[in-house]
Amino acid sequence: MTGEQIEEFTQAAVRIEVLPTMVETKRFMNCPLCYSESKWAFKVKGYNLLDCVECGHRFVELQADESHVATVYDDPYFTGGGAGYSDYLIEAKMLRQRGAMYAKKLRRYTSIPGKCLDVGAAAGCILQGFVDAGWRGVGLEPNENMAQSGRELFGLDIRQGSLECFQTDEKFDLIVMIQVVAHLYDPRRAFEKVAGLLEEGGQLLIETWNRDSLYAKLLGKYWHEYSPPSVLNFFSLRGLTKFLENFDLEKIAHGRPAKKISGTNAKSLLRYRIGDWFFLNFIPGQLHIPYPSEDLFWALYQRNN
Repeated sequence: MTGEQIEEFTQAAVRIEVLPTMVETKRFMNCPLCYSESKWAFKVKGYNLLDCVECGHRFVELQADESHVATVYDDPYFTGGGAGYSDYLIEAKMLRQRGAMYAKKLRRYTSIPGKCLDVGAAAGCILQGFVDAGWRGVGLEPNENMAQSGRELFGLDIRQGSLECFQTDEKFDLIVMIQVVAHLYDPRRAFEKVAGLLEEGGQLLIETWNRDSLYAKLLGKYWHEYSPPSVLNFFSLRGLTKFLENFDLEKIAHGRPAKKISGTNAKSLLRYRIGDWFFLNFIPGQLHIPYPSEDLFWALYQRNN
């Protein structure tokens, strides 16, 4: 090998060694729970889904705020289908029964019904189920038209706003969050609010999708609950319980809830995920379809001091 060839070989080796340091590493959004760094999991509908390298939480890479709430949960979310509802009020009876079902479960863990706050109350159908069981209820709903519907249709005290920005001097014996925590744009701030709103010994009831479900594992990125930008956070029971320990909230019970949805909303959700397949037209809108309970979990937490 000539001297000139040796020099060319050496320069090439240097270029190969230096190249990785010259490529800027992609830095993703930090975890909204523990603020640690994250890594890329996969992409759904143009959004990156990320996993926290410390706590393992999965979330959508989206820096959301109050404008996100106003845009995503506007009127079409409750009537326009897609990842929301094709017609929220068509399920009013089922939702009221759902509230009653949870109120009945809570009799094992609470002595007498007190004052409850239903977060993400929409028109208050689930809240009405708690009121039927003797609870004094307040609803919190970002969408003003939904909140107004609840006030007019059911005579409920439903206030407009997000949990992250909710301001009140009131205290509650129970806070209800049915299918809400996955939508929180700032979960740490939201649960700081929860801890401050609960009475000593007060309880927090959560129902949400189970990221560790068999369906989620089998379907991967095609799992139907990976629906950004509406759904931002994906919890497991273990991950949620560990996170809530930061706010002195201790899990005292959990399970898998029975749930049904209307054929109308089932078709809407399926079209959003798989497209407008012809067989969807044969699902009756009035049909009450069992939702796979393995995909969900409920958990009851108690505030310790």
